[in-house]
Amino acid sequence: MTELAAATPLPLAGSRRKPLVWLVVLMMAPLAGMVAAIGVAQHHAMRAGAAPLPWLFVLPPLLLLVCLVILRKVRNAGARIERGELVVDTSVGTRRFALSTLRRHGLRVVDLDERSELRPWLRTWGTGLPGFAGGWFRLRNGDKAVCLLLDRRRVSWLRSDDGTTLLLSLAEPETLRARLENASAAAR
Repeated sequence: MTELAAATPLPLAGSRRKPLVWLVVLMMAPLAGMVAAIGVAQHHAMRAGAAPLPWLFVLPPLLLLVCLVILRKVRNAGARIERGELVVDTSVGTRRFALSTLRRHGLRVVDLDERSELRPWLRTWGTGLPGFAGGWFRLRNGDKAVCLLLDRRRVSWLRSDDGTTLLLSLAEPETLRARLENASAAAR
């Protein structure tokens, strides 16, 4: 397999532990409430001599299945370089950017505490948890952005030719920077 065809994973900086714990806690509260509601409804139905409500037994497993899918998506979110493209899986979808559309603006590493205008402000399609932001967001400066953030102190900031901003928590942004420079040299 050639270097161009092989996928190069871009490890993320930061821990997924905190967002995954929050996700489990947030998922268990509605599930516990639903189980309690089923118990109460079943009790009242039995006292009234009515038949059990079978759909009440379908909802908790369905909710649990949805929660497990979301958990898996957040756990598997990531970025990689594949066939001359930056592929960003944000947990709610995958977006591909040709390296040639990213090279003109380059890659800068920023701290979102210092560059508050680049902070995600409004989630338009994505997942937002304490310690995790993945998907489409509006930034405080009004730009639309694809974000994959676990650590906000060292964020790779890129812009695509179509105006899309990318904010990625990359552990080794130098890997992506080198591939962008190679794409730039190859284009000349």
